[in-house]
Amino acid sequence: CRCPARRGGKLKAEDATPEARGDGFDVELGAPPSPAAAPTLANSQDADERAGAPGAAEIPHWQMPQLIVECSQRPGARIHKGTSVILPDAGGDLIAGIVTNLPTLLQIKPCWQLGYSMAVDGVSLRTMYRQVGDTGPCLLIVEDSSNCIFGAFLSEGIRPGQRCYGTHECFVFRYPRAAGAWRTQVFGVVQSSKGPSSARVDEPHGEHWANYFEALRKCQAWANVATTSAGVFCDHLGIVVGLDGPALFIDQNLLRGVSWPSAAFGSPCLAATGPDFVVRNLEVWRWAAP
Repeated sequence: CRCPARRGGKLKAEDATPEARGDGFDVELGAPPSPAAAPTLANSQDADERAGAPGAAEIPHWQMPQLIVECSQRPGARIHKGTSVILPDAGGDLIAGIVTNLPTLLQIKPCWQLGYSMAVDGVSLRTMYRQVGDTGPCLLIVEDSSNCIFGAFLSEGIRPGQRCYGTHECFVFRYPRAAGAWRTQVFGVVQSSKGPSSARVDEPHGEHWANYFEALRKCQAWANVATTSAGVFCDHLGIVVGLDGPALFIDQNLLRGVSWPSAAFGSPCLAATGPDFVVRNLEVWRWAAP
């Protein structure tokens, strides 16, 4: 089956011209969406404002990917009430900003597939690992409780294990969705740096952050031997991107996270407010086979 990617009216990508779609990308749908709901924050901004504002990412229309929200491997899956899929709702500027920073071979791949989504597959790190583990490069996208979208391109994908991995092609990004024109901010690898600091006074605290500190301990060990601090580490404790911040940490329950400024990426805190944040939605996109 095909799951709806928007909460609004049905969109038939093949029937709409690029101008009519506004954002310039296709969303492949099969089943009609649920009854009309209030528009998301992303859809409330005028498309012309996004396209014409200074600094907007511009790529040829043919380079905008087709987003495939596919449920054939998950019988009975559906978009849970009150949720949606992040990337199709976010708009073309976020997608264009990501595309322009991808490795060249991925820039010209026309289809992105939804590998995991909290809105479709439920809240489970184990399910995520099962569905996207070792499937190649992917995009990890998070929406926090303040409607800020951010995430990371993982050049070697999500690979649960006991070692750090990653290449210079990794990057992190944020899409604040603050008042005014929204702009995608992308931060690529800029330097090597040491592991996470052990003396920050505003670290999150409480028993529910035990996994975070255990993950930092593991990353500290890897930071001493890794070729770059812009690496990735994931196991049953959660996902760490950027060993020196971390630039992004998602805990094993997929409910909370932490984002610190990272010298390896030259990035600020990615969340709207931080360093700790509440995960509202999370998904992983991967590249379809040609």
